[in-house]
Amino acid sequence: MSTMRESADVPAWPVYALTVHDDGRVLASGPLIETSGHPTRAAAIEVVAGAAGRLGRSVRATASEPDGAVWPLIVSPDGEVSEVKTGRPRAAAPKKRQEKRAEKRREKREEKDRGRRAAKGAAKEGSTAASRPGAPEGGEAYAESLAQVTGHLDAGRADEAQALATQLDTQVAGVLGVSHPVALGVREVRARATAEAGDPVAGIQLYRDVAERWHYRGDAEQAEAVAGRAEKLWTGITDVERALSAGVAVVRMRNQIPGEGGAALASVLAHREQLLRTPATEAAPEATPATAAPVTDAGTAKGTEAVAGRGAAAGAEVPEPPVAVSSTPRSSRPRPRTAPSWERPAVNARKAG
Repeated sequence: MSTMRESADVPAWPVYALTVHDDGRVLASGPLIETSGHPTRAAAIEVVAGAAGRLGRSVRATASEPDGAVWPLIVSPDGEVSEVKTGRPRAAAPKKRQEKRAEKRREKREEKDRGRRAAKGAAKEGSTAASRPGAPEGGEAYAESLAQVTGHLDAGRADEAQALATQLDTQVAGVLGVSHPVALGVREVRARATAEAGDPVAGIQLYRDVAERWHYRGDAEQAEAVAGRAEKLWTGITDVERALSAGVAVVRMRNQIPGEGGAALASVLAHREQLLRTPATEAAPEATPATAAPVTDAGTAKGTEAVAGRGAAAGAEVPEPPVAVSSTPRSSRPRPRTAPSWERPAVNARKAG
């Protein structure tokens, strides 16, 4: 502000608003100019001076500082700025506006503080992350436990491996989050251990969870690799009912990770249809019906012989024992299975209509 100036010779219209932000940027608005932000005060004054030049005279402006102070100004066409001499203290911004700006500044400081605390916490937690291919640095603390899981698996101790992997998965997910890359690597090892411990359906569900979380993180390569392991495990299940149960998770997974050109999704749908058409007798041989056990009760046997003897003595015809009726249906061929509604792929209603 170079000078103090009487304002009687400057008309009351137009008045331009110059709003100064905390970072030094200035928002200029008013008649004959477009509302625009400027990196410096001088740049904003230049815009107002241009409007004054088009009017051929000086114009009024009001500059509002971040602390709430308001400066009444006069800007000439050549860019000279004068503070208006009013004889009164500078006006302050309305109380609500001051409070709002103070609240925004406080929120910004709190946000910065939270960011710094989060960064420190992430650095501390990262030092306990499990190591795996592509894992972030600092996962050495879990490496020993993960190596023990792998050692159990290589030695054929699947139950021990599953128990340790489950505990490790819970621990890492609790520290880093269930979708952290380190946690996903541990859960993938847990899926393998669970399958080798005799529960392939649960193993497939764990693989599905890992694949989908990689997909949500935007890592298509990792998602496809884990999805392929889940699919391979599924196609190796020979029991039809068990395979159909696990197929729900696989079809869901492949609907989100369909593979290149949808080939993987088409493959799992074809395998599921094959399972639905497979009779149960082909997947699991039926148990041989048990034959009737011989009569061992001595009293019953003697009674039967006595009756037969009396019948023979009387010349009567001895009735034959009743023929056992098998509970097996006449046709052992099972009816074709229909896919449960939640297994069917989603239909695009718009496309279908």
